Amino acid sequence: MKRILSLLCAAMMTACSAEAVPSAQTAPSSGDPDGDVTSAEQTVQETEYVPEVKTVTYTAVGDNLIHSTIYNQAHERAEGKEYVDYDFEYAYEGVADLLDKADISVINQETVISDINPPSDYPLFNSPPDLGNHMVRLGFDVFGIANNHILDQKSEGLEASLDYYDRKGLVRVGAYHDEEDRNTLRIVEKNGVKTAFLAYTEYTNGLSLPADSPLCYGSIAEEEDIEKALEEVKSASKKADVVIVMLHWGVEDSDVVTEYQRTLAQRFADAGTTMILGSHPHVLRDIEPFTAADGHQMVCVYSLGNFISAQDRARNLISGVYNFSINVTDGKTEIGYTEFIPIVTHYDWGFKDLRLYKLSDYTRELAEEHGVNKYDDMSLDMIYDYLEKHNLYRRIDEE
Repeated sequence: MKRILSLLCAAMMTACSAEAVPSAQTAPSSGDPDGDVTSAEQTVQETEYVPEVKTVTYTAVGDNLIHSTIYNQAHERAEGKEYVDYDFEYAYEGVADLLDKADISVINQETVISDINPPSDYPLFNSPPDLGNHMVRLGFDVFGIANNHILDQKSEGLEASLDYYDRKGLVRVGAYHDEEDRNTLRIVEKNGVKTAFLAYTEYTNGLSLPADSPLCYGSIAEEEDIEKALEEVKSASKKADVVIVMLHWGVEDSDVVTEYQRTLAQRFADAGTTMILGSHPHVLRDIEPFTAADGHQMVCVYSLGNFISAQDRARNLISGVYNFSINVTDGKTEIGYTEFIPIVTHYDWGFKDLRLYKLSDYTRELAEEHGVNKYDDMSLDMIYDYLEKHNLYRRIDEE
């Protein structure tokens, strides 16, 4: 049997075209009582209203989870190079061509980026500014930073991280200098379409800000936090054509979507969300459409897994690049197309030479030689089975 792999691309459309203005009809000829025809036949030129459709394309990836293996190899590769202390190109070059094609590219930056402390690993992450600089070179426009590691370097680290994004002129969403900063809606305009970005986290690993700190972040930990988030979505939907919400939620290492998550996703849809980009579990989960109370369609990506990491379980190393487009017609939105491109994080024995591959470039031999096999079982069949389980990839067997 020859096994053929085909990418599962789901297109989800909503009926949102504007009603056409009725066409004018040609006026009938008129004559005098004796039946004579008038010298000039009066006509009304037929006209038809054609609504303008504006389209924006997006690329999204999951958790950029920078363990010591990743920053240490980047430090070694930067030896002798000017202007950088950490060179991350090798780790990401296998998927780099997937990341700079969309109008807007979005990443969940799982680790704090700051220069006030040396780089550090789990459980209190800190990543060097060279990492953020490389993400910009890869093409990322929007950085979601509301996650459970946001306070790993305390309030000083969060402040330094916010300052980094601000110095670079980057769009960061999910953590803020103060309430005024939080109330400044992050809107990216492309092709005449305004996209608002919001981000919230369910956890902060038991860490909290000092009571007198002006710093704040988007939370969905408690019902009052959720209600505030939904009000922010409602407000954003009045100011932007598209509202994309990044949710850091769910149970780590579980690929099960709970009814609580589905209920919460529906609430975000009803508030005006167009797309939910989920993260935190470190594994891929399903992608599901929702219909909001007003009839518009929302898509919920429950988790995109780890964009990159040095975790030691095989399914933590399966992820993807999620592409989608959104059409806006007379103020109404529709999901144009969606596309999930699987990727794999690979490392050799001892976590050496960690790098990303597109699944289409990943071989059976590489899977068998993966360093994770010391701790878990990695194989191409396992990868395909996991993706098929969550309807992210279709495998067809033919003669």
